[in-house]
Amino acid sequence: MADVTLLFGIGATKAGTSWLQYFLERHHQVHLWVHKELHYFDALDENNAMWQVDQLCEKRMTLRRKMNEAHGADKNRLRFEVQEIDRWLGVLCRGKESPSAYMSFLRQGRAGKPVVGDITPAYALLSEERLKMMHGLNPVTKFIYLLRDPISRLWSNIRMMASWGGGSAKDMQDRANWIFDRWTKGDEDALAARCDYSGPLTRLTNAVPEQDRHIGFYEDLFSKASVAKICGFIGIDTVDAPLEQKVHESVRLTFDPARRAIAADRLAPQYQFVETMFGALPNRWNPA
Repeated sequence: MADVTLLFGIGATKAGTSWLQYFLERHHQVHLWVHKELHYFDALDENNAMWQVDQLCEKRMTLRRKMNEAHGADKNRLRFEVQEIDRWLGVLCRGKESPSAYMSFLRQGRAGKPVVGDITPAYALLSEERLKMMHGLNPVTKFIYLLRDPISRLWSNIRMMASWGGGSAKDMQDRANWIFDRWTKGDEDALAARCDYSGPLTRLTNAVPEQDRHIGFYEDLFSKASVAKICGFIGIDTVDAPLEQKVHESVRLTFDPARRAIAADRLAPQYQFVETMFGALPNRWNPA
């Protein structure tokens, strides 16, 4: 019998994975990395580990600056976060794939907690072969994939991207419209990939046995029933969850009717796929 359950949260982007991380990292039976999104397997498959290293080093520098100005408990917390980045860099910079180093990283510091995990939405884009390999990393391995109304998910993703450049509300609104228009022209490959549910769901169902995968919906996520189902799936105690807590909420911007109509037309196959797979569209999904 395995002494630990390995949990993967593989997406979708802007479908509640940050809230899931927030809840699980506070659960007394779950051990997660403090910074979320390890991006290990996509970095390996896309040969962009050094880009991930650069991003982590920038984050480390920011934390170091804050640490130098902090005191007491805040300073200790920031020091721990820096040390965790250093520990992860030791795995990412090995120059070759090392499942044992990855698993050792996840296990370190778990203090007997029965669940360790890696919540990285980008894993939804991985190949079927990679998902099978991940499932075989540990005797008990579970996958959670969250879906959200495709149009709402797209616009939330765009609003998040628009906020990265900062500026005024008008600046972000203009940037969001510009990103959307680029998406309609096929100029936003990464955004387009994250709009696809049929590919990830097909690969996941082919790679992972039914008992080891949980497919949930953002619209139902923030409820006691949904939390109980997730806890039961993972094999942990059902506890009170911060159902009203907002985590990484995207800036509010206007989605004009004309652009929404275009999105509805482009994303119609995703609604059709989900309806076929589950027998009906989830509550509060609106393809019109």
